[in-house]
Amino acid sequence: MALYSQVYLAINGKPLAENTTIDTELTGDIPDVFTMGHNWAGITPAPIVRAVTAENVIPLKGVEFDFEQKMLDFEEVELMMQEGGSGKKCVTKGYIVGVPRRAGIGATTTISFSFRGTPSAFE
Repeated sequence: MALYSQVYLAINGKPLAENTTIDTELTGDIPDVFTMGHNWAGITPAPIVRAVTAENVIPLKGVEFDFEQKMLDFEEVELMMQEGGSGKKCVTKGYIVGVPRRAGIGATTTISFSFRGTPSAFE
C-alpha cells in the first residue's frame, strides 16, 4: 500500500516521464489593505496565475519536450498535473517563461522549466 502521492506532468498531452521535481502554486500580486480604524482590514483581490517549476533529467537521446523552442515562439501550451494517489487533475494553459539547464562532472544533466498559466485547482 502506497503512503505518499506523486504528481505527474504532461504538456500538450505528452507525458514528462523524466520529471524529478515539481513546484506549483496559485499566486498573484494581492495587496494588503490597511486602514486607520481597523489596522489590517484584509486584501484587495488581484489576478491569480498558476505557477509551475519542474526539473527533468535529460536522457541520452535528448529532451522529451522542446521547452526552449516553445519559449522562443511564445507558444501557448497546455500543462496537466495529476496526483498519483487521488487522481485529481489540474489543467492550465499558459507559457514557458524560463528554461535553465544544469550539467556537471559526476552529476546528471537536467533541464528545468518555469510556466505561468491560467488559474485552476486540482479537482
